[in-house]
Amino acid sequence: MRTALSCIVLPWTLGLVFWLLFGACVADVPEEPEPVSRLLASWDPLACGDPHRVVVELEDESGNPVSGSTPCWLGGIALDLPRWGWYTGRIYTWVQGEPIRSVRSVRLAVDAPLIRWQVITPP
Repeated sequence: MRTALSCIVLPWTLGLVFWLLFGACVADVPEEPEPVSRLLASWDPLACGDPHRVVVELEDESGNPVSGSTPCWLGGIALDLPRWGWYTGRIYTWVQGEPIRSVRSVRLAVDAPLIRWQVITPP
């Protein structure tokens, strides 16, 4: 009886305990990160006219804001968007010391790692 216990039952029990503990350590699968996108908004820099900045302000469905601005003569701006989904916001022109002008409301669907967005230049 002692031989059966030490040769058969004890190794099986120790093996089972080892694999249960090892499996508990490995079973924790991390969550998939949310997909990130880069928005490339571009416009015709020759249609800019007087020097000003173009500002893009977006907000995702959860209310998280993303914004950026650049001189109009550069012809584009790149924004990193933290998640996919619908974004709403506005694009406008701005000169320091003056009120904003040419405000356009926008709604944008983000569903790819790279979004190219051709914008009509705000005057």
